[in-house]
Amino acid sequence: MLRLSIALGFAAMTALPALAALPPQYQRQKELQAIIADAAVVDAFGFDGIGAVEFVAPDLYRVTGGSCTLEVKILDVPNSHGDGWAGPREFALEVGEPVCK
Repeated sequence: MLRLSIALGFAAMTALPALAALPPQYQRQKELQAIIADAAVVDAFGFDGIGAVEFVAPDLYRVTGGSCTLEVKILDVPNSHGDGWAGPREFALEVGEPVCK
């Protein structure tokens, strides 16, 4: 009886999705990596390059380089896996226009 309970418990655990939502610190890391790797963000600063990325609010970052800044928003992307999917947040970037002093 004990072996059956253990086997059923193990089967239930392995039937769960392999991916889960990322902890906040790792989600933030993914967002920062996406921002600094985005061609539109890099191109906005030309030869000055990105100097800093600042967290302003959830889903909003301010990127600076030289005398320019721009805002980058994180947008949810509906997952293609259907309802009940667990996994890392899927997102896209909305890159604003640079504002230079």
